[in-house]
Amino acid sequence: MTQQAVESLGQRLHPLTPFVKGWGYFVVAAVALVNNEGLRQNLTFAGIGLGAVLVGGILLGALSWWFTKWQLTGDAIRVDSGFLFRRTRIIRFDRIQAIDVAQPFVARLFGMAELRMDVAGGGKNDGKLSYFRYEQAQELRTTLLVRAKGEQAAEQQAAEQQTEAVAPPLLTVPTGRLLGATLLSSTVVGSAGGLIWLIVATTVLNFHVGLVAGVPLLLGVVQPIWKQVVGNHGFTLSESSHGLRTKRGLFDVQRQTIPPGRVQGLLITEPLIWRLLGWSRVELDIAGVAGQKEDGDDEHEGAQLLPVGERTEVAYVLARVLPGFDLSSIELHPAPARAKWLRPIGWRYLAYGVDGQVMVTTRGWVSRRTSIVLHHKTQSVRLEQGPIQRRFGLANVHVDTPLGPTDAVALHQDQVEAAALVKAQADRARAARRTVSAPVAVQTQPKPPSPDGSNSSAASPADESSDR
Repeated sequence: MTQQAVESLGQRLHPLTPFVKGWGYFVVAAVALVNNEGLRQNLTFAGIGLGAVLVGGILLGALSWWFTKWQLTGDAIRVDSGFLFRRTRIIRFDRIQAIDVAQPFVARLFGMAELRMDVAGGGKNDGKLSYFRYEQAQELRTTLLVRAKGEQAAEQQAAEQQTEAVAPPLLTVPTGRLLGATLLSSTVVGSAGGLIWLIVATTVLNFHVGLVAGVPLLLGVVQPIWKQVVGNHGFTLSESSHGLRTKRGLFDVQRQTIPPGRVQGLLITEPLIWRLLGWSRVELDIAGVAGQKEDGDDEHEGAQLLPVGERTEVAYVLARVLPGFDLSSIELHPAPARAKWLRPIGWRYLAYGVDGQVMVTTRGWVSRRTSIVLHHKTQSVRLEQGPIQRRFGLANVHVDTPLGPTDAVALHQDQVEAAALVKAQADRARAARRTVSAPVAVQTQPKPPSPDGSNSSAASPADESSDR
């Protein structure tokens, strides 16, 4: 592909793009027709219906493909799409953090690939452009890297890709552990238990509950297994010059780079059964990426640093992200005993701790959540106190970060200590911002404000820095 061809106006994607994107809808329609008893008895009508779905899907896909064009401008890549409602995406080169060439399973069968650009301030799908021939996607990636980061960075990333296959990873998650952790998760255990009860009640006890009610329970078993085991298959963590790099996926191989300086916070999750086995999950808030919701995603889903790992592995990856950090060395301050009137069981697990680098909060006895927020990434600190909390002299302290999985809240602390913590954390954040600067300024989306009617006071340390 020549430079002139790349920059020509109105480049279209691969002609097979509509099929690769829409084959699943045709399969669903075919399964629905086959499972319909009335249609099975009238195969002619079923065939006509399936053909209509196929033709309609091809026409809609062809229209979408025809009206989707991309082009490179002087400082951005522009994508125009939509035949009923026009949409224009302009992705500036200076907002591109990383670029990967991905090959989902069906696209791989046809030698096609998509570009996945990690765009600061954008959602997960805002930086996707699919599909191209694999060679064309690689050439376009190189062109974009040169525009975004310069010739040297493009050559460096190309060299890293060549050595990635032979260089040993820092950490690998076994598939057996992924499967075991998924089967022992509360969602799968609860759904499997409910499904077994439903089958027994319908077939043995003649309760006539109806097996249709078991579809949500079946999805509660199948979906986590597909998402965690298939989605995280072959999870590896490696190191590059641009930060830590993850690779995962059985059919759809996904790669993500975690640049230093863009980590806003971390979340360690330990479900009850996992804690007995010493397992944990580690997620990240990445500036401008984590927490951007797309269809089918959880609203606060972030980047996975470790889908499931042992305690030694968790300590290792934390030290890689935050050099010198040791979670076990932080002294935790528990909630006062009178907090048990508000949390009869879980009050023993409410605590917070601080060191020179981060603030840590813990909560939850069924699923333990440990939130870690860097001082210089703190956007605001606020105190909340409800009427019942005032009766017991308790208050909550929220340390706000960009929208994502990390939710640092020191619950039900003594109100005097909570007020002092708000001021101290604001001071720590201001001091940290004077000494630590992010390598790239990015736009982030703060957490939603507290509900109306809450009694809160806030001290914002973010007014002295443009890194929000």
